Amino acid sequence: MKHELTAGASRVARASLVVVLIVVAAMSTRASTMHSKGELEAPVRSDLRYAVRSPHGAATAMQNRSDPPKVTTHTFQTDAGEDINIGISSYYSADEAQIQAWKEFIGSLLHGSELSSVDFYLLPPFEVAEWCGPHAAACYAPGLWPPAIFAPGEDLSEELTAEAILAHEYGHHVANSRPNPPWGALTYGTKRWASYVNVCAAVLAGQFFPGDGAEHYDLNPAEGFAEAYRVTNQRRLGVGEMPWLLVDGRFYPDSTSMTLIEQDVLDPWTAHNTVTFRGRFTRGGPNRHMFEVSTTLDGVATASVRASKGARFRVTQTMATVCGQRTTYFVVRRVKGFGRFELVVSRP
Repeated sequence: MKHELTAGASRVARASLVVVLIVVAAMSTRASTMHSKGELEAPVRSDLRYAVRSPHGAATAMQNRSDPPKVTTHTFQTDAGEDINIGISSYYSADEAQIQAWKEFIGSLLHGSELSSVDFYLLPPFEVAEWCGPHAAACYAPGLWPPAIFAPGEDLSEELTAEAILAHEYGHHVANSRPNPPWGALTYGTKRWASYVNVCAAVLAGQFFPGDGAEHYDLNPAEGFAEAYRVTNQRRLGVGEMPWLLVDGRFYPDSTSMTLIEQDVLDPWTAHNTVTFRGRFTRGGPNRHMFEVSTTLDGVATASVRASKGARFRVTQTMATVCGQRTTYFVVRRVKGFGRFELVVSRP
């Protein structure tokens, strides 16, 4: 199904945040004031293996455009009934086979129900620069509704391919569609992956820099997750790997990291689990009981106590932030009376 996209200028202007993948060199020579018709590339899964690091010192924010992209929108449906909305720039000449190839490529990426909640715009590099900024190869705009990915419909070089760029940007959309309280998954990565990589502890230690798309781009966990997501896809599809050049090696996914990314995509973390501990205060016994609580994931653990009738006990701290440590302690103190109690802990 096709229709011309004629609305959407106001939603573009409201974009609040953009995560960008920066190019390794100047934009394509097509980025001139006059542009002839170009050819939309047909994606090849083997090109997922490419990614490069940018020499640029900063990423620019998404441009505050007042006009929507001039595209023809194609809506497809996967076998699972998920919609894929792809807007093709009017700059490109494209046949149905090429457009269908993009639908199949996007549908092959590891995804959940979030696939239907993002618009894909395939644009020539000079139009990507107009929307995402002069040094951006692509961008993800979560501030739009629905969120949008602006990506090139062609390789930027032999080292930076359209397939790799789009997969990276889709990783941002996956993260943005997952919860990771008390942090945002868009900036810290998804719950299980971020806990395994110790994002929170590294941020506190000044080693990772959430939201920094400029000087510390390679140490930004949002970019680390998006790139780990791309690599997870290439391994799932049996694609050979090139050197890891875009972000810091600490984000490079091992087999456990890949498994956790797949779980975060296919079976997202949604809520805390509860564990109950039991104890008793007796005459002549201690006035405090300490309980050791194991925690697999980072987040916030909370605790409350249920006391025997007529007694009053309390937890000395009712909330604890789990940030890298895998053991948290809660102490129940006797205030009045004696008897049994239950300590109920909600943990991430």
